[in-house]
Amino acid sequence: MPTILVQLAYLVIFIWSIVMIVQDIQLSRKSLLNILLHIAIAIVSLNWFLHSIGYQF
Repeated sequence: MPTILVQLAYLVIFIWSIVMIVQDIQLSRKSLLNILLHIAIAIVSLNWFLHSIGYQF
């Protein structure tokens, strides 16, 4: 599978999870577990993306 497609998939997952975090925070009845899940997905997808482009931290 071409690397660029995998990198784009990581970015899409990261952006989706950020959007979901914002939507979860805006709800009047917040679910802490959902917010934590979306934060975890954002962190993991960002880590995979940075690793795939060779970023070392």
